[in-house]
Amino acid sequence: MTKSSPSLSPPTSSSPGDRAWSAAISHTGPTGPTVIDLSGELCPFTFVRTKLALEDLPIGALLRVVVDHEPATRNIPRSAAEWGQEVLGVTSLSPRTWAIDLRKRVR
Repeated sequence: MTKSSPSLSPPTSSSPGDRAWSAAISHTGPTGPTVIDLSGELCPFTFVRTKLALEDLPIGALLRVVVDHEPATRNIPRSAAEWGQEVLGVTSLSPRTWAIDLRKRVR
């Protein structure tokens, strides 16, 4: 079952993806990853929103970040690894969309 979670607030600055932020987070189930769709977002907002989503998850939880901004496929994994999170991989979903899979390892 998929549901939206209003528990995360967007940053106070405006970005192109603010319009979809409240509906961008879904949970695929108790053992599946939380998915955030950041399509339309640009760096650095992609990592800011990824970090906010990770902060709300328990240690060991999976997070899938969907992006359509190609630089985010490098910037999010690099920043997440520097922050101590585990980068599981980056997968091409279509010619202009990617999924970045992370596991929360630190608070």
